[in-house]
Amino acid sequence: MKKKKGGRWTIIFLCCTLAVPTVALIMGYYGGAPTLKQMMPALTTGALLGIAHLVLRPVLRLISAPLGCLTLGLFGLVIDVGLIYACGELVEGFAVPGLLYAVLTAVLINTVCAVAAPK
Repeated sequence: MKKKKGGRWTIIFLCCTLAVPTVALIMGYYGGAPTLKQMMPALTTGALLGIAHLVLRPVLRLISAPLGCLTLGLFGLVIDVGLIYACGELVEGFAVPGLLYAVLTAVLINTVCAVAAPK
């Protein structure tokens, strides 16, 4: 049975889109139960991150392959954190609260994608 590649891309996009507001909620970014209006900047950032994760991340990982080999793949986490910061800067009304937030978001995205959308 042949798997569709489009399904994997959809799962990765959804993981990115939902990871940003999920980590914001876990870390208390909203200060309580958020409304949809409060979560829209985080959802927009997540959607932008999903697009960047599918388009830019493979190119950046290819360019930084020698660093990835030297760090045993941990440089991929640096790329993901950088993409989170970049997407956070592009969306008005959302700011990445700190490095811990970005790292937790990157780890959550990579973990869920590894389980839900294996290669």
